[in-house]
This record gives sequence, structure tokens and C-alpha cells, in this order.
Amino acid sequence: MSQLRIGVDVGGTFTKAVAVRAAPFEIVAEAVVPTTHSGAGGVAEGVVRALSTILADPRLNKHEIVAVAHSTTQAVNALLEGDVATVGVVGIGPQQEASRLRRLTDPGEIKLAPGRSLHTVHAWLDSPVVGRDADRVVHQLRGQGAQAIVASGAFSVDDPADELVVMDAAARLDLPAVGGHQVTSAYGLEVRTITAAVNASILPRMARTANEVEACLKAANIDAPLLVMRGDGGLTDVSGLRTRPILSLLSGPAASVAGALLSGRILDGIFIESGGTSSNLGVIKDGQPVLRYVQIMDHPTAIRSLDVRVQGVAGGSMIRLSGRKIADVGPRSAHIAGLPYLCFSHPEGDLSVELIAPQPADPPDYVVVRDAAGKRYALTVTCAANALGVVPAGAYALADGDVARQGLAALGRLLGLSAEQTALQVLDRATQRLQQAAQRLAKEYNLRDYELVGGGGGCGALLPTVARRMNRPYRIADHAEVISSVGVALALVREEVERSVAGTDPQELAGEAVARAVAAGADAATIQVVTEPAPERGTIRAIATGAVALESRDPRAAHITEAEARKLAARRSGVPESKLHLNATTSGFWVYSSAGGNWLRRGWRGVVVVDVHGAIRLTAQGARVFAGDISHIKTRLEQELLAGQSSVLDAPPTITVIRGARLIRLAQQPDAQAAAQAALRAIDETPDGECAAAIVERQSWL
Repeated sequence: MSQLRIGVDVGGTFTKAVAVRAAPFEIVAEAVVPTTHSGAGGVAEGVVRALSTILADPRLNKHEIVAVAHSTTQAVNALLEGDVATVGVVGIGPQQEASRLRRLTDPGEIKLAPGRSLHTVHAWLDSPVVGRDADRVVHQLRGQGAQAIVASGAFSVDDPADELVVMDAAARLDLPAVGGHQVTSAYGLEVRTITAAVNASILPRMARTANEVEACLKAANIDAPLLVMRGDGGLTDVSGLRTRPILSLLSGPAASVAGALLSGRILDGIFIESGGTSSNLGVIKDGQPVLRYVQIMDHPTAIRSLDVRVQGVAGGSMIRLSGRKIADVGPRSAHIAGLPYLCFSHPEGDLSVELIAPQPADPPDYVVVRDAAGKRYALTVTCAANALGVVPAGAYALADGDVARQGLAALGRLLGLSAEQTALQVLDRATQRLQQAAQRLAKEYNLRDYELVGGGGGCGALLPTVARRMNRPYRIADHAEVISSVGVALALVREEVERSVAGTDPQELAGEAVARAVAAGADAATIQVVTEPAPERGTIRAIATGAVALESRDPRAAHITEAEARKLAARRSGVPESKLHLNATTSGFWVYSSAGGNWLRRGWRGVVVVDVHGAIRLTAQGARVFAGDISHIKTRLEQELLAGQSSVLDAPPTITVIRGARLIRLAQQPDAQAAAQAALRAIDETPDGECAAAIVERQSWL
């Protein structure tokens, strides 16, 4: 029997925990508790309660638990609410450049949200830094109110020695500290400083969360690693929450997308998670979630996270009136108002309509119904969907349509409409926003042949109508109501390293990413690495992903079959499966090519690379692939590259080397000789017994 993993997801309304087995997949235990936004310990209280409930379940064998993972909204909530520490920033650099670098390392007031800001105080140290000077400035910053310290050196990405001296000085004063080199390995002193300052501002709060959750596991005698969901959809160990909590921004929506990817192979799709209060929309393209750099108000950061759009409408959204018309749906929900959904209830006698303010500061225009016994119920989007009979069989949102129609009939009498007309207006109001947000995402990311995938307890009420309005196919993910918790439990460890293209060896960068992934809890044998350029920033990044140590047999986080990979390659290229040639199979990738048509009929010619997790890692039209024996690949590749450019209008070739579980996309070299040397070095390091392949893409400047 496979081992157990526990996932805890903090939602806007409920905190949900699951204990799952991966092979075969089974949810062994579940727990749902209200999210403790207003608790003394914040949402961490709810996480501890959910964990405690799961761990007390008699069906659970604690000795089988190999990992506990949770998402958290604390980081983003702290920034939105301005509940952050004052940060002391120590700028460091050569004395001769001090005047310029001082400005770049002094962020001043950082706006976080309307009416909320992060206050920083600044000091400067000339490089090289000595201990007594570091002690002096840290003591000075603490006297100015600093509760956390940032050390930001001009060249710390290459040599963090000066930052480490300052961090040691902060530790001697029991102040949490972070170095710029810890939050990002990318160049850009100003952005690195802002990122580190935002990160440091939530260090004290996030450290408390880590301590509370760890204490819960210790009290239950659980000796499994504690992991935290990152905003990019991967996991990292709990020490990351103590040093780089900024990585957990948007970890809740990331958990949902991770669950969607585990629920079935999605090539291109828009995932819509609808809970009780809000809906999250994210894009999956080429089998991977779309990421972007996080921006806090007007401040760019060096942190990448899922591109998630939040809409204030979901299954529990309440109806609002303006006179005798439906004015809006949401943003308040039945959960916020503390009322039961009518469609899940058993009211007594006739129903009448009242208007209330769900919270003291809200306008009194939200609809509730009262039964003959005087009890109030919320009339929600889920009620409207059930009244119309559009909730699919088996969906979590499926409820009593007759009861829902009674409530909508009462509201309809007030509006001069039938129950069905009233329900249609409610559902149209709610789904219009989701439709518009999904269409914007599809246009922005140039999605064409895509599907809609639903998750969350409210998706059954909303998704069918959104799909009908958009004329798109849809499906509701398995275990939709707890999909985010499943996503947390079964997600992969993920680590990124990013550096300037100039002077960076992609292979060394990949090795650093692997080391970080292992340190974060990944089993080295399961790690896959991809290096890719980020031309918009002039950088190259390495992304390492792997299964949690001791759980490398998880089929949902491990291999798809070759047949599944071939189907994905065929969909992406438009070439029939039978016409695709499998050039190479490595421990991490399948490489397919198509030679195109003949002189009578043209066809797509190029290369598609699919990884073992079902993601399309490369689609290169017109590219050539060399695979087979290592010496054969090297000979053919060298001949291809040293043949030279056929025209002065041809750009230098782009070369991708695949060896084992690594895909290394080499930066363009200035000449063919340099390109050949870089590619041959990469191929030379292929482990014994592993297959390799090299892909050459040529482009014209025209």
C-alpha cells in the first residue's frame, strides 16, 4: 500500500485538509474548518485545526505519512492589510559608486495596497564589510524601528559575503534578516532590493506560522517533512517560509491549478475554481500553468507566480437589488453573512423576501428569504443554478431544485418575473463576469483550441453556463470540492534559479537548481531540469522539479505513458499520431519530429518535446533533431553547426540539448564555433546509460 501525504489548503471561506494515497489514488480522510481570518494567530489557526482533525482520524496510520504540505494566504493578506514589519535596508557597494548605489538600495515607502504601505529605513556600508561596522548599522536601524533587516549588496549574486556579514550582525540582535541573493539570483539591484524588502516585511509573521504548524505535527508525533505551496505551483520545505515567504504569494490559487493538472491531462485550458465567495481563473498552456513576475502596486519584483485573475463571484454569492431590479451578484456571500444556502435547507411554510446588510459597513440591498418559522436563508447563485436544473449530476453544488424555485418565485413576485426568469437573470449576472475574464485570458495568451476545467465546490453551479456562453467544452475535475488540497498534497517540489545571460553557463545553472530542489525536499532521482531564456529580461533561468523524497512512485506526479505523450505532440503540431517519429526517449522527455509532406502536399515539419509530466517543453517548427549514440550525435551536430550560415540574413542557431532528465536551451552564440563548443560540452556530460538528443533551430533575421 502506498504512503500517505496530507494537503491543507487555506481558502477564503474554508480551510480544507485531505490525506491521500497516490497509488492507487484514494482520499483517506478529509477535514473542513472555517478559515480563521480574524483569529489571534490568523489563518494559521485554521491550518492547525484542520491538521489536528485529520491526524485524529482513526483510519490514518501516522507511520505512513511521508509529507505534510499546506498553502497559505498569510503572505498576500499581510500585504493587502498592511500588517507588515518595518524593514531596515543596508545597502552595500564600492565606495566610489556609493552615491548612485545608495539611491538604488533605498526603497523608502513601498505602497502595498490603497491606504497601506511598507515603511523602510536605510543605512549604507562600503564594501568589503567588517563585523563591527555591520553591528553598528544594524543597531542603528533597530533604534529607528526596524523589525527585520535586508542586506542588499551590489554584486551579491556573484559574491554574497558582504550580505552574510550583515545578516550575522542581525542574528546577534535577534532580528530576522534576509540577503538580496537569497530571494533572487537575477541581477538588477533596485528590483532585488524591493523584492527583499517586501519579503523581509512578512518574515516575523510567517515564521510564527511555520512554528505553529510544526508544533502541531510534533505534538502528534509526526516526523514527516513540512512543505509549503509556492505561488508558482511547486512546493518548498518549511525553511523557505522562514527565509523567502514572498514565494508563497498566491499559493492558494496555485494549489487549485496544481490540482487541476493532476486531475487529467490538460494541454491548453482555462481553469476556473469557484468556491463560496470568489473564483480564481488561471491559464494552462502546453500542459503548464502560465507564470508572470509579481508586481506589487507600481513596484516590479523578481518573484514569479501563477497569473491568476480573481473575480468576486462564486457559488455562495448573494443577490443584490436596486428598486425592483437585480443590480448585482456578490461580492458578499452566504458564508460572509453567516447564513445557510436556501437550496441546501428545509424551510418551513411560505417564504418572504427581505433585504439585509451582510456586514455592518455593507449597504442593505442583499436578498435573503425568511420562512414561516422566522429563519433566514441566503438566496445564492447555486440556488439559481439548481432552480434551472443546470448543475451536472454528481456535482458538489447539486441541491434541491424545488426548494430553490420557491425562493426565486418569492423574489420574482417582487420583480414581476417568474421563478425561471429570475434565476436566469441571477445566473447571467454571475457568469458574465467569469466569461469576460476567461475571454480576456484566452486572447492575452493566444489560446485557440482550449477547454474550460472547473474546480471548487461552486464550479458545478457556474461552469456549465460559462461554457455554454463561450461555446467551449468543459469538464469538472475529479474531487472538485477539495481539488486545491489534493493539489497541495501531490504537487512537485519546484526551485528556480535565474541569472543574466552574459557569462552564465546553463549547465552550472541547472546544477544549482537541482541542489536547491534537493535541499527543499525533492528526491534527487526524480528531479527534472529545464533551462530556458527569458529574453524580455535578458536572463536565463533553470527550473528544477521533483517528487518529494520517499514518494517517488507517485504516478500523478510522475510519468505519463509514451502513447499519452504522442497524443499531446500530435495535438500541438497538428500532425497525425501515426506520422510522428519518436527520435529519442530519455528519463525525462520524449522527442518527436515530423518531416512534413511531399512536393504535392505540404505538412508541418519540426520537433515537439514532451516531458514525463505531460508538459510540452518545446515546439520548434523547421528544426532538426539529432539523436542516438552520443558520438554519432556529436559528429552530426558539429557538421550541422560548422557548415555555417547559408545567408548573412540567417540568425545564429538556437540549440537545445536533452540528456536524461535535463533540457538545456543554450543561449545564442555569436558564431558557429562557439555554438558547437557549447553544445558539445553539454552533450559530453550525458550520464552513462542515458540517452541524449540535440535540436537545432535556424531562423532568418527577416
